[in-house]
Amino acid sequence: MNAYRCIAAGLLAFSSAVHADVTPMNTAQLVHALQDAPPCCVIDGRIESSRKKQPRDDVVPYKEGLQIQPTAAIVVLADSDDQAMKIARALDAAYPGKRIIAVKGGLVTWDMAQMELSRLAASGPQSGINFMIPRNTCESGSSIQNLKSKLK
Repeated sequence: MNAYRCIAAGLLAFSSAVHADVTPMNTAQLVHALQDAPPCCVIDGRIESSRKKQPRDDVVPYKEGLQIQPTAAIVVLADSDDQAMKIARALDAAYPGKRIIAVKGGLVTWDMAQMELSRLAASGPQSGINFMIPRNTCESGSSIQNLKSKLK
């Protein structure tokens, strides 16, 4: 019985190593992974009716034998987590060594991550900025107000 457990553990470890670049991610993990490096492409593995119901312009519809030129991480969306992993594994076989992210929670998770990434980008870099409001551009003397921000 122990020999079967060892073989099963070995096969599990081997299958994990084969797909080491396929990573399922939730919203927080997506935001962390994509904050500094956006993906090269987002592959939409949803069924056609789902794509028509909630269309996206910035995605590539998945079909078997899809040919892409991945220059960064590949993100995979689907109607279910299992389907996203299945597509991600197929892409991993076609593009070994490329980072492939399977979105857990599908389009809802992807949209939430995009909103958070937009919010973070809008908040700008964390730095102290000083801004002076002059009294009048034609008057000399002290300013009305000096605004100074603190480092966040």
